Amino acid sequence: MRDRPHIKFAASIAAAVALVAGCGQSEPTDADDGAASAPAATTQASAPAESPPAEPSPAEPVVEPPADEPAAEATDHRVTYDWAVPSELVTIEHRAGAPTPYLVAIYAGDHSDDEPPYQRLAFYFREGLPEYNLQYVPSVVGEGTGEPISLAGNAFLRVGFVNAQAHDDGGESTVSITPDDSIGFRNLKSYGSAGDFEGHLTYGLGLQVAPDSDQVLLVRAGELTKTDGAGGLFYVVYVDIQTG
Repeated sequence: MRDRPHIKFAASIAAAVALVAGCGQSEPTDADDGAASAPAATTQASAPAESPPAEPSPAEPVVEPPADEPAAEATDHRVTYDWAVPSELVTIEHRAGAPTPYLVAIYAGDHSDDEPPYQRLAFYFREGLPEYNLQYVPSVVGEGTGEPISLAGNAFLRVGFVNAQAHDDGGESTVSITPDDSIGFRNLKSYGSAGDFEGHLTYGLGLQVAPDSDQVLLVRAGELTKTDGAGGLFYVVYVDIQTG
């Protein structure tokens, strides 16, 4: 018996449909298992449950400098420039770091009973010790203005601090304790600010030497740390003027 043409055609259509359906729903082979696992590793995981925020650690207490120079015993004391005449610029280097040291107090003291006797201006910083320099100059000029600042006395010592400041982020002064501008000691007569700009902090010291003479007073500088009584530290740079 001969096959009818229309029966062969229908059978061919049915086979094609079955083949297409089989391609879309084929079972994975062993080789397919490895390929199928790869996309799973790159799928974004669901976010874990949000944990409660950590409690902030308490800030280190900061104590305001007292009215009189703190009497706490000094630690890490060293003389950085011994009795001499800084006719050329003398620089004591310290590596710059963050946060920037900031000035909180200035104290003046007359140590007439020491040997040799001297008068001191001490600069108290927080956060660390800045780089500093000193030099005898004809006059101390304001940073940025170039104009001499007013100082009592007839000899002048410039003291500069680098990578230091005397103001906070809002531009307010951080210095809460200072002596009168006119100190009035026998040789250390006065001091004054000559600038606080872009990490450069400058002061001038007005000194009194014998009139119409070539007298020059010896200078000493040093640094130390002191506890503030609340777990913090003051970082101190001092300048001593030997009395003449």
